[in-house]
Amino acid sequence: MALLHYNNLDVARPDILLKNAFYGLKTFHDFLRRTKDYMEGDAAVKRLAWKAGTPPDDDQTGSPRGFWIQLEEPRDRPNEPESTFRAFMDENVRDVFERIADDPDASADRRSTGRKKFADDRRLNVLDRDPETSQLLVDRRPKGEELLLRPNTLTLLRQAQALQALQNAPLPSHRPLLRLTESTEHARWPSFEPARIESDGWMVLTDEMRPGTDEQRRFVQIALATPDFVLLEGPPGSGKTTAICELVLQLARQGKRALLCASTHVAVDNVLERLMDERNLHRDLVIPVRIGERRNVSEKAAPWQLERFVKTERERLLRHLDGRRGLSDSQQALLEELRNGPTAIERMVLDAANLVCGTTIGILQHPDIKASGHAAANFDVLIVDEASKTTFQEFLVPALLAKRWVVVGDPKQLSPYVDDAAMAVNVEACLGDEHTRNACIDVFMASQEDPRKRRVAVVSINEAKAMGVYAAQAAARGVVLADASNDAAIWSAAVVAGAATHLERRIEELPLDVATVRHAGDGLATLRRRADAWLRISGREREEQPEWAAEIAWRIARLYEQRFAHEIEPGEGKRRSTSHRLRNQIEQLLPASDTGADTERVWGEIDRVRRVALPSILESLRQGFERDPQGKKPTALSDGLPASALRLRHVLLSTQHRMHPEIAAFPHEHIYAGEALFTPEHMADERAWSFRRHAHRAVWLDVRGSFNGRFNSNSAEATAVIDELKAFDTWAAQNPRRDGQPWEAAVLTFYRGQEREIRSHLRRWTQHGSGMRHFTRGPKAKSHLTIELCTVDRFQGHEADLVILSFASARPTSFLETPNRLNVALTRARYQRIVVGDRHAMKRAQPSVLGVFAEQEVWDAQIKKAGGTHAS
Repeated sequence: MALLHYNNLDVARPDILLKNAFYGLKTFHDFLRRTKDYMEGDAAVKRLAWKAGTPPDDDQTGSPRGFWIQLEEPRDRPNEPESTFRAFMDENVRDVFERIADDPDASADRRSTGRKKFADDRRLNVLDRDPETSQLLVDRRPKGEELLLRPNTLTLLRQAQALQALQNAPLPSHRPLLRLTESTEHARWPSFEPARIESDGWMVLTDEMRPGTDEQRRFVQIALATPDFVLLEGPPGSGKTTAICELVLQLARQGKRALLCASTHVAVDNVLERLMDERNLHRDLVIPVRIGERRNVSEKAAPWQLERFVKTERERLLRHLDGRRGLSDSQQALLEELRNGPTAIERMVLDAANLVCGTTIGILQHPDIKASGHAAANFDVLIVDEASKTTFQEFLVPALLAKRWVVVGDPKQLSPYVDDAAMAVNVEACLGDEHTRNACIDVFMASQEDPRKRRVAVVSINEAKAMGVYAAQAAARGVVLADASNDAAIWSAAVVAGAATHLERRIEELPLDVATVRHAGDGLATLRRRADAWLRISGREREEQPEWAAEIAWRIARLYEQRFAHEIEPGEGKRRSTSHRLRNQIEQLLPASDTGADTERVWGEIDRVRRVALPSILESLRQGFERDPQGKKPTALSDGLPASALRLRHVLLSTQHRMHPEIAAFPHEHIYAGEALFTPEHMADERAWSFRRHAHRAVWLDVRGSFNGRFNSNSAEATAVIDELKAFDTWAAQNPRRDGQPWEAAVLTFYRGQEREIRSHLRRWTQHGSGMRHFTRGPKAKSHLTIELCTVDRFQGHEADLVILSFASARPTSFLETPNRLNVALTRARYQRIVVGDRHAMKRAQPSVLGVFAEQEVWDAQIKKAGGTHAS
């Protein structure tokens, strides 16, 4: 049946194209299938604590209808990742479940494989949500202290369905998408000439003398003419959103329909707000519809949210027609339809809309797309913003709905979100033998030089083959292994293995610092208690037992984040780079050849998982992401578009219009290697102000406070942040912004724990006792300062006049050293950037970009633990 569809594509060998599509997309299929199976199991259940919440200011539901709850980290997991909160806030979540404290099945361990109970009497229906404050409106007050969430697999299902549709039933308009799976030597990428637009035909990009306008215009001209793809790259503040707006207006003028998507609601709304701004003289060319739940849509974009748009238009027409005399037959018929409900006006709105906006998955809630259930290409162009955060499989969901594709983003900013657990499930499948996996991880952990990370292991083994695997892995890695059945000096071994009976008989001879106990049954209870006690004594409390796939997965993800880091080979007196360290650790985690495992095959399978889970569609098309060793020939997905095709389809915006020159200087040189983020001469004057607390616009306050590793917080840094805000607040109250709007400050941090610490300080200072993310200073009706508190990852796409960045940590980590994350943090400020942190500690990150930044950033002051300050 699939071949019939390929016969309609007008290609010479449809059978070969079908084969290319099948094998080219199979790895993506396998990844999604394994991930979906895992997500549907108990091990993926997510858990959060809650307390009574506060209805948002714009709450229109009314308290009697439900109960607002504020989601929090569980007591035993104070560093719960941001992804858990995102999962609870997902607009597809319709219910959560109470976790009863004395329920033996509701294990506190998220990795438990025991059955969780999701009975109806524990179900809480989700009526509304407020993502800004991480609050849910549920139908009743929950019992117990925690809630459980079964992960929603709709996203994975839709991605798998998109892959299947492209493989089995492609439309003629999907031919360029299939071309991505063809070998580059056979794929034919047509040439074309950019569209011509007269000088008076530009609607947004009207100032041809403005630096960077020529690049933006070139992008629009290529996007209007391309028969398939166009790629737009640009650093922060370079005008990507402005260029998209011009493109949408030009498409509307041509009578074409555009689909605008991004992985986040913020990115979608940024374009829509700019496009429909009252200052845009051509906004009437566009009739937009925003698909998404009300609370996920920004206040400025809300008028075009589908349900609100339909309601507004229906009420307007009813007011116009109701009660009027002498209505025509068609007017009377329309009036009757309007009185019967919103269906008729919804149909009119959807038919009239020439711009449909939504997230890559949320767009599927469009009534027509939802009803049709098939991939009809009803849009002339798909525009994907922040495509550097969008994987190929995520891109494919809306891509099937269009005939041409505009891919916009910045690979030097945040990459696609990686679910370490989903990665681990796929990595685990690469090495099927459980004993070999356990041997690899136990030997690796026992070999760690750092006593804080080293874990001596005791392993219960009854099979000679498994014992041989442990012995071979330990010998290959230089780790001392003892056989409990015959070795005399087991007390000094790093790994002790043997039958449970031998281990129990010699329990007093086992090493005192045992941290890992592997035993399938309930035995060895005394040894387990001793291992837990050792962890507590060494300040590590109880840790989850390490798993091979999980340790490989997170290292692969962190290594990917370091792909733009400067590589310096380790040598005498030099610190090993994070990339080198991670690569070495991954190599040590792989099975040695003497274990009987095919090491090359195992790595090949892991590498295949890596290439599906990590790269963005922008990165794949721009330069590829390393060819599959088993792939005989390169494709556009593995190696990027051919050079000749890319030259016609790629534009880089090199000039920024956001930051004062001092703020842009470091990322220009060290992130973009002097090739982008150029600052026009006029920006210094445009960002002039009279705030003189610091002599420079980009400064580092050296705060050597105490880092709380359990909560990832630093009280001394939080105090320094508030001191800076107080000084700015005093100035802002006397110096209004030129446009009459309040000054905007943003406080950013890399850790949720530090966000929580700063929030408590902000609440006391601003007297906003329930504030979460947004705080204000001054009279409520006329505030002179707004303050936004946020993690760096959530703030991509935003900007502020003043940005204060708190590092919190007392040492550099691979997370902090990520060039992309640091780039986002350093490029949000318009007028002033203040970094707060232990500069001496971060300087140890040399040769990473973080270490260079700590070395070069202007040192304005030193703040000691006690809070005293003196000029440096």
